[in-house]
Amino acid sequence: MIRLYASIQLSDTDKKALIILLILLIIAFLIIGLLGVAIRAAMNHQAKRADSMMHDVTVTHVIDNPRSFRSFGHKKNNRALYRDSLIPFGIAALAMIVWTIYNIATGNWAENIFAHLGDLFFQFDWVGTPENPVFVKVFGMSLLSRWPDVSHSPEFRLEHLCSYIVVFMLIVSWLYYAYVCQAFISRGWMINRRSNEVFHKSLEGYKAAEDVKIKPDKPVPPSD
Repeated sequence: MIRLYASIQLSDTDKKALIILLILLIIAFLIIGLLGVAIRAAMNHQAKRADSMMHDVTVTHVIDNPRSFRSFGHKKNNRALYRDSLIPFGIAALAMIVWTIYNIATGNWAENIFAHLGDLFFQFDWVGTPENPVFVKVFGMSLLSRWPDVSHSPEFRLEHLCSYIVVFMLIVSWLYYAYVCQAFISRGWMINRRSNEVFHKSLEGYKAAEDVKIKPDKPVPPSD
């Protein structure tokens, strides 16, 4: 046992790498958990929206079977997708108009607007030096051994202002459209579920023998 423990003893660098890996895993777990909570909340909201879309035609018996319920529900869901998609596509179209006007005025058609956005964020040196590398090998895996050095600090460059605005608008439109698509899927799922629940007939708990109506003038005939 002592020999086995000695054989797997780690250097200080390896210990730092494992600690950093553990911290990163905890952070990733928290982020995934928060995303899951947000997605679930959005799905519940859209499920209620699907119920609202189908409520009136169902309670008034305009629709009286699962097939019609699904057909009508998906038509309304498609229309809702079209209406909701107008906003993100409108934002993306406005971003392209701004980008086109800017490039017509400056002639900088070859510039990478997404690279310009990097001006506003920290950038790190992920290589390091041979004496002080960022990654080390632990049990055959490349693990982060230290926090990388900052190679670039955030700075605002006025000449890249248009790129900042355009990229920000594009990111907002992409995220908004992703939410619209997720909402469309959530509503479709709820419509399919409700089509089976609303018109479902069940005999659970029903007792045929207890549902016999006996009248004095028409007694129940004796059983054989």
